[in-house]
Amino acid sequence: MKRDKLVDCLKGYACFLVVLGHVIMGIRNAGIVCPAYSEKLEMFIWSFHVALFFFLSGYVYNITGEWRRKKTRSRFILYKFINLGIPYIVFSCIYIILNSLISSTNHNNSINDIIWIWKTPVAQYWFLYTLFILFAIWAVLSKILKNWQITILLVIIYYICFFSSISLPFLERGLPYALCFGIGTSLDNLKIKEINNAKKIGLIVLHVLLVNAFIFTNITGKPFIDDIEEVLGIMASIALISLAIERINVKKILMFINRYSLPIYLLHTIFTAGIRTVLMKIGIGNYVVNVVAGIILGIFAPICIAILANKSTVLEIFFYPTKTVEKLRGEKTND
Repeated sequence: MKRDKLVDCLKGYACFLVVLGHVIMGIRNAGIVCPAYSEKLEMFIWSFHVALFFFLSGYVYNITGEWRRKKTRSRFILYKFINLGIPYIVFSCIYIILNSLISSTNHNNSINDIIWIWKTPVAQYWFLYTLFILFAIWAVLSKILKNWQITILLVIIYYICFFSSISLPFLERGLPYALCFGIGTSLDNLKIKEINNAKKIGLIVLHVLLVNAFIFTNITGKPFIDDIEEVLGIMASIALISLAIERINVKKILMFINRYSLPIYLLHTIFTAGIRTVLMKIGIGNYVVNVVAGIILGIFAPICIAILANKSTVLEIFFYPTKTVEKLRGEKTND
């Protein structure tokens, strides 16, 4: 199947926003003096960037054949369990061990936290945990419901649980993101070419103004407001990137980031926290310097590790389990 370059660029954009958001949050939590706009920028980013990832995951799930590409639902769920579960376990453990051994400016973890990652995700690894839950739910419920029906059902269940303070172990982690993931699964085409540039720009402006209005009036995080922010953020992101990639350099950068999006997502906080700690110890507390250094190291250090891992089966299997096994089988067949 031909790759959708817009989707790849959107994934690169979402990955960049994740790094930027964690860099800004880390700087604030470390007590570094931040400009007035920093916290508002952080809130703006967090209002939609994770939702964009879930939307894209749902969209790719749909356009690549859903569970059917693995023939059976059980094989699909096992496939996702392996490919999301191994990176989740390995890098959660690495994160916890590093934070338990090294004094962190933001987080303190006990080595005992490792035994609880089956139910309590740490750091950004909750995304993999939640994504697996959503894939499993969709694969199971697709026996009797269409994707849009699953979406509506889960959104209703989410709000019933929210307003009734009902807890659903495991499922409750996926429910808040069912809307965005579900919208993705319900679309066969982003149809961005049907929208003219003026409407795209208008959508982007509306997103910026409305979300900032929510932030300044302190209603962000309220019931239904989050949904509006996330859906509008997804739409505006599609509009923004469809305009931005008309410039070749922007397209190349986002495609490059997307190529290494998983290693960046898995490893970036280790390096952003590391460079921030080093800069603070040598007396560099400048906000801009910390942001730039955090972004550069948060993106390029994981890329370097990914390139090295690609040369070693032992390392690569932690990032791409089944892909690595298939590669090994291919090599044996050729031998």
